[in-house]
Parts: sequence; structure tokens; C-alpha cells
Amino acid sequence: MASNAQPTIPLVLIGVTRQVALSTSAILAGTPYYAVAALDKTESPPPYQFSSQNLGVVLHTLHPRPQGVVTGSAVSQEIMDAVQKAWEEYSTGVLEKEGVTGKWIKLSDWYAAENQPPPPGLEKELMRRLDEAFK
Repeated sequence: MASNAQPTIPLVLIGVTRQVALSTSAILAGTPYYAVAALDKTESPPPYQFSSQNLGVVLHTLHPRPQGVVTGSAVSQEIMDAVQKAWEEYSTGVLEKEGVTGKWIKLSDWYAAENQPPPPGLEKELMRRLDEAFK
């Protein structure tokens, strides 16, 4: 990956805390990926915290359209189920109709530790998965 790559693939980041979700955006610096939104379950005011409905609003209203969702290693199965519902509706109902292949990167598939800090090696695993999905 070139260090001067221009951001071209918009992503929505979902984490238990906003701080961790936003820290992921620093990992993306200098890559073709960039965060267009970050949703969390604990730090934002309750009406704006992660929910399937809030994710749906984010996915359908942002421009450019998000091409991927990244869920952190500490998100609960409840959040994963809600992401799946919103992501499937958006990716099949919007992206596929526009000829775009979207991807959901589930870091909990690599390291599941509900409500724990991100593990060592997360940055490399995230980049490996993004590159595999989008290149």
C-alpha cells in the first residue's frame, strides 16, 4: 500500500466506545480507506448510540455512500445481529443496485473479547482484511 494513497473507500466504524471506534480511523491514515462515521454503544448520548435504525440512517444518508462497515473485536452478539440486519438491507437494496460490492469487516471473527480493549495486532489484521475485501 502506498503511503500517499488517496482515500477512496468510505467506511462506517462501529465499536463499544466512541474512543475506540475513532482510534481506528487513525489506523486508516495513509491508506485508501477512511471513516465517514463512527457509532458506539456507550459514550454518545443515548438517542445517538448504535442501533440498527441509526446505522440504517447513516448508511442511507451519507455521501459518498459507505462501501463498508467495520465492527470491533469487543462488540456484543446483540450488536452484530443488529448490524447484520441493517447491512444486508443496505448492501442488497442500495449498493448492489448501484453496481458496488460492499463489505462488512467483523473483527470479532478474529478476536472476540466482548467489552475488552482491542488486542495487540488489531491494526495489521484490520488492514489485511480491508485489503483482502477491497483489492
